[in-house]
Amino acid sequence: FTLPAGEAGWEARRLEALARSLLDGLAVWSRERSRPDLERSPTTIKHERARCERMTALWDATISHAWMNGPLNVAQLTLACALGMAARNPDIHWREGHDKLAAWFDAFARRPSFAATAVKS
Repeated sequence: FTLPAGEAGWEARRLEALARSLLDGLAVWSRERSRPDLERSPTTIKHERARCERMTALWDATISHAWMNGPLNVAQLTLACALGMAARNPDIHWREGHDKLAAWFDAFARRPSFAATAVKS
């Protein structure tokens, strides 16, 4: 993936960092959820749930950005992987109230390569 030059490159990196932050938080939440009940940290789960709520609200407002709707790039792929984690953690309910983000993800998820690697229920 090639980043644009100048200011547009910084914007692309910012979007990638936002997507990575969501992915990181959901990974921590999912790992914490997989621990034995008595070893789970309710504080960590609460923190990551709140991060998910903040980040998905931000992404719902940001998803129309041209970089997220142009040629395939790392920010798009990272965000799609993050949102796809809901298939692995039934406590993640990011779609509620995020119609634009859900529509973007549904379109992205129809890509043959993404669909071929999706978690099957």
